Amino acid sequence: MKELTKAMQSQFTKMSKSGKLFRSAFTGNEVWQMYLDSQNKIHGRQFRDPESSYYNCDTCKSFFRRYGNIVSMDAQFNIITMFDVCDDEEYKVTFELLAKALKEVWADGVFLEDFRHLQQTTSCKKTDATFKLGLDRNLKRYDKEESDKYGVVAEGEVVEFTHFSVTADKAFVNTSSSSCATIESKYKSARDVFYRTMEEIPLETLMLVKDLISQGSLLDGTTHLVKVKEIIKKKKKYDTLAAENKYNWAWLASHDFPYARFKNELIGTLCIELAEGVEINQACSTWNKRVDPVNYMKAKAPITANQIKEAKKYVEDNGYVDSFDRRLATITDIKVTEIKHINNEATTSEGVSIFDDVKATKTRHTRNQFKGLEEVTIDKFMADILPGCTSVEVYLEARHTNNVVSLTTAKKEGSKPIFKWGNNYSWTYEGNIAGHSQIKAAVKAAGGTVNGILNARLAWNSKGGKDGSDLDVWASEPDGTKIGFNSPYVKRQNKRTKCSGQLDVDNMDPQGDLAVENITWTDENKMQEGKYTIWVNAYRSSGSKGCTVELDIKGETTTFEHNVPIRDNENVKIAEVVLKDGKFNIKEPIPSTFTPSKDVHNLETNHFYKTSLVCLSPNHWGNNATGNKHFFFMLGDLKVKDSIVGFHTENVEGELAKHRKVIEALSQTCQIQPTKESLSGIGFNSTVKDYLIVKLKGNFQRTLKITF
Repeated sequence: MKELTKAMQSQFTKMSKSGKLFRSAFTGNEVWQMYLDSQNKIHGRQFRDPESSYYNCDTCKSFFRRYGNIVSMDAQFNIITMFDVCDDEEYKVTFELLAKALKEVWADGVFLEDFRHLQQTTSCKKTDATFKLGLDRNLKRYDKEESDKYGVVAEGEVVEFTHFSVTADKAFVNTSSSSCATIESKYKSARDVFYRTMEEIPLETLMLVKDLISQGSLLDGTTHLVKVKEIIKKKKKYDTLAAENKYNWAWLASHDFPYARFKNELIGTLCIELAEGVEINQACSTWNKRVDPVNYMKAKAPITANQIKEAKKYVEDNGYVDSFDRRLATITDIKVTEIKHINNEATTSEGVSIFDDVKATKTRHTRNQFKGLEEVTIDKFMADILPGCTSVEVYLEARHTNNVVSLTTAKKEGSKPIFKWGNNYSWTYEGNIAGHSQIKAAVKAAGGTVNGILNARLAWNSKGGKDGSDLDVWASEPDGTKIGFNSPYVKRQNKRTKCSGQLDVDNMDPQGDLAVENITWTDENKMQEGKYTIWVNAYRSSGSKGCTVELDIKGETTTFEHNVPIRDNENVKIAEVVLKDGKFNIKEPIPSTFTPSKDVHNLETNHFYKTSLVCLSPNHWGNNATGNKHFFFMLGDLKVKDSIVGFHTENVEGELAKHRKVIEALSQTCQIQPTKESLSGIGFNSTVKDYLIVKLKGNFQRTLKITF
């Protein structure tokens, strides 16, 4: 018996090394009964009287019933028992029966012993490294009555009895205040949910959700990306298993796995919906509403593998492959007929000098110098004034950052046009947008009002996610009413002030490349005369790089750059807008706080620069008149620094537009790197109120203010 228990202990130690022990669905009571029946049938040894079996020991009965169905699993997920090793002829057949019975059923729970139970049967402390499961031996002294009754023992005789027992590591003993039943039920619940996850969610669904997160189609999707990837790993393994091994493997795989309850989480619900056949756009829309009811429209439209396949086929079948291989256009690409003005002042070519990089100091100008300038509309300028000019210089201001525009074209000349107009030229503004203001576009995309009477648009974190600050735009009205993130006048509370003011974009969880907020006043008749003050508060400063604020008054935008980090809880005054006699005037901010000038790529602002050419946007070249007209003042000295997109999905022709989602993704993956010869400058949308100061030469010299 002692040798047998040693062998059992050695086997139990091996089983415990995995750190995971389980209980079989074959119960401890069934193990005990099988053991007793088998031993009595084979050996039938009488103990003390005809009614007493040699093997019918209460202590061993307790061991088998409580610990006999403990199992573990090997690398192939096969059941391992403590009865697998037995060379003792007296017990060998019975142990083989027990092992076989335990291996024919699944694991049904984790094994965990209660410290309080062990305290009642053995001498132990919570700090012990190991604990005895069962009583290994005991001594009994027989009295006269027992001696007379049994006749096989003498009065006063002491007999040592040896029993089945094993020693377990403290990892399998519960010393907490929670009951074993509570802890075991949590493991079982997690395992059941995990098993249903593996059974009910196909691998292709998990891969689709992973792609949707990568595409940005799921709001806050990156938060769940790790768990999706981990579940994909488990699912790939699960799909390779034989059916008889899957149930047991699920116990091993879910044991202390942090994402075992994946199916019951929000991301798991999305997977189930897709697996059950819910249309992908509907499933994504439902997800985004659950995650953020206010901002659910911000996510990108999902793209499926089939959509990519169909778009690729259409592009190849219809000869568009070369058209999407694009580059930045140069001045030699533009037809003479499309050039409204070209710099034709005489120039001479000189040799390279070491002094070429030493720049002469330019004359800096201030906006006040240009008060009272003659104003002309862009149409009058293009038709009557520009044709007589030999030189056009534009006054570059800090607010022109988002006006920077570059022309693009296909690398292969003569490739099939992909746009709604009859040529393969396109344009891209600063920030890779097709319009005018990146901030305005971002506010509009967030559901904000961009055509109010007065708009105060705040933006930060515009250069790639390095600024994790949470900034808030605030305003006060003439009667003292304040508008900000915790005021009543927020879109989510659906309130406006008496002056029609409201914070309608509140970026409560800044993420991505550009964070924006917006306060807007929509009814000029309700706006009181007096002072409207705009400021920015740092609710949380985390790597602050400053901010940009656009004040848009009836479509005319003034941009303020604050290039100084903002500290926690700091208020930074932006400007005061005074309404008097129906007119708005902006009082400039504190000079020491704001930088009045900044570089636009390689050019310093508040200087005049010569245009290399002036032209219309390609959608209005020749006989084309498609969409909004843009006016481009190209600057030979302006060199863009960042990669840009070569086309915009909203401009592609009808049949290609049917594959909009894939084309949009393609535009982002095939961005163009700038070159020295690229044609860039500043552009103006004919539908956006703006102005440009120009210095002209020809038969006369003068400075004008062009209005758009």
